[in-house]
Amino acid sequence: MKRLLLVLVLITVAISGCTEKSPSGTTRSAEDLKTLSISSAENLTSYSLNSSVTQTLELNGGGANAAPENVTKVTESATTSATVNLSSLQAQANGATKSLVVQPGFPANSSTTRAVVYQLGNSTYMMDEGGNWTHLLDPRSANEIWGQGNNNQVKAMAETFNQSKAEETGSETINGEDAYKVNIVTGSGDYNILYNTAIGIAAKLTQYPMYMPSVNRTELNETGKIEKTIWISKETYLPVKYQSKTAFRMTPAVIGGLNSSTGQMEMFKQSMKLPPVSVSIETSDLYYDFNKPVNVIPPAGALTAQVVRPTQTQPQVAQQA
Repeated sequence: MKRLLLVLVLITVAISGCTEKSPSGTTRSAEDLKTLSISSAENLTSYSLNSSVTQTLELNGGGANAAPENVTKVTESATTSATVNLSSLQAQANGATKSLVVQPGFPANSSTTRAVVYQLGNSTYMMDEGGNWTHLLDPRSANEIWGQGNNNQVKAMAETFNQSKAEETGSETINGEDAYKVNIVTGSGDYNILYNTAIGIAAKLTQYPMYMPSVNRTELNETGKIEKTIWISKETYLPVKYQSKTAFRMTPAVIGGLNSSTGQMEMFKQSMKLPPVSVSIETSDLYYDFNKPVNVIPPAGALTAQVVRPTQTQPQVAQQA
């Protein structure tokens, strides 16, 4: 799912107070909610959100049946809190990323980074860990950047919901608001995303592009579990919460390496299997303060920062079929 700002694409905190209610008395089907959520999101003028994503890897250095004391655990999480004024083309976000590595025989290693971002039209102001501001001026116009609902994550969520097969399962109170609870049924496209996620993780483990990774689709499909749930307000029909849980196991393999002399990737005659990896990923988004007055004002330090005009380039992305 696309995130609010490109500069915070990995920065995503979940805040929810959920009280289970009986499924009885619900009056809208999942198909009704799909249509209503999109029409409601199209007229949105502002909103706020809290989002999170947490990824945990368990690297089984001792093999498939490794004892807990032989397992390296790597947890990476990112959170963001944002406010968006769609009418005035303004947004503000505070984010943090955290990393924790627990390796047998070594003390735990952790790190945290934070960022503050303001976006006004085609200007993006970012503050780094040292409190220094950077002003990025996009060569595109503000309408190009904000047009087509590009920063309307609520609409994007409603559109994703509309394109999915779903089952209405009752209702809950989310952040004080009565909402329909709907499970999104896992489809074939989700397993393609699962494979791409696994390849991305394997690429990091094998230090791509130094080495070419491979993962077994059959193993992924057999061990993969995907759960997705969305909550739709009974009053506004806007999405008020979304969460997903993904888990799988894979045994990455190295099938090629970069020839330093030629600069070309060469396939190995025989692949080399790496230790098994267990992966779990949890995401959550909470949406609130719909259509409330918002005025985003960057601090003086941001407004006086030196302007940087980035050039538009198309990144080269290597993918394995």
